[in-house]
Amino acid sequence: MKLEKQIKVTFILLVTILAMVNLEPKITSAATNNKIVTIADKFQFSDTKSPSFLYGRGLVTTHTDKRHYGRLYATSEHYVKGVPSYLIFESVDNGNTWNKISEVQEQHNFTDNQPWGTRYQPFLYELPEKVGKMPAGTIICIGNSIPGDLSQTSIDLYYSKDHAQHWKYLSTVAKGGHADINTKHNGPVWEPFLKVINHQLVCFYSDERDKPKHSQKLVHQVSNDGIYWGEKIDDVAFKSPNARPGMVTIAQMANQKYIMTYEVVNAGEWRTNYKISNDGLNWDAGSEGNRLAYGGAPYVVTMNDGTIVANTDGSDYLYINRDNLKSGQWQIVKCPMPLAYSRSITVLPNNQLLFVSGGPLKAPTATDDNQLTSMIFNLK
Repeated sequence: MKLEKQIKVTFILLVTILAMVNLEPKITSAATNNKIVTIADKFQFSDTKSPSFLYGRGLVTTHTDKRHYGRLYATSEHYVKGVPSYLIFESVDNGNTWNKISEVQEQHNFTDNQPWGTRYQPFLYELPEKVGKMPAGTIICIGNSIPGDLSQTSIDLYYSKDHAQHWKYLSTVAKGGHADINTKHNGPVWEPFLKVINHQLVCFYSDERDKPKHSQKLVHQVSNDGIYWGEKIDDVAFKSPNARPGMVTIAQMANQKYIMTYEVVNAGEWRTNYKISNDGLNWDAGSEGNRLAYGGAPYVVTMNDGTIVANTDGSDYLYINRDNLKSGQWQIVKCPMPLAYSRSITVLPNNQLLFVSGGPLKAPTATDDNQLTSMIFNLK
């Protein structure tokens, strides 16, 4: 009995020590009955080509009229034989079914009278307040307009005042060179993310135009009206010229500070880092941040109860923090939605999570196809 008691005490002590040093985050099972729904597949559109869909993005409207409150929207990259556009899908039954309601088609960039195409990295955003002449509830779709030969990149902003039924070009945030990460100079711009901070519209994005000093860095520009954009400000710029921080997402935490997540490539382990800003606009660009998890293409949100949720395309897991990162520790939760490039997260009014996925990363020459899918997830 004494030996058994001693073993039990030793085991309890060991578990306590491991918990204190947090060698491995705790893995927790999530709620059941989380159904993956197909938003779109290649069979719905005759001009679709492999890999069909990538880079899914979702949105819920919460700053609109009563009739449209809580509607869900989704988009993604759509690979086609002709000129690409962002397909906009809507769900009026909490993600059980989806219908295509519009397309964000090229309206601004043309070469020899041929439209470039709204090609890569769309992002959907609902204005929480009036910005310029755009009222609260205006839906924005921002993305990377690129010609068929991939020779240029242009982060262009489109907006809709009729609940994503029709779209109008408003402005260009930034223009870059060839859509190729191997450029030696005049590199491209990538992966825009929007957020209203301090009553201004802020566009964060990846910037390859500072070569050879930086292969890629993260920057932002600010606008008072969504039309005219200020000078670019560095947010993450590694000392190593080969490092490539990218795919930025931002969320405001319950303590009113902001968290930024971004992938890190060509700087040791392929990983996601995060860092914190007091005001969302000053990020100490020289700081490389803290490691969050293996894998890139991250996304981060803050739930209505203050829980911070992040993911990467390194695993299916979600990474959870409930103390505004005072501890710097993340809990791991299993998620039924497979990893993807990249799996967006949207917080719904009832504190559920909407995931929208365009599937795993594939080259444009891939012969297999992705579906655009969604899932409503209950985090426990």
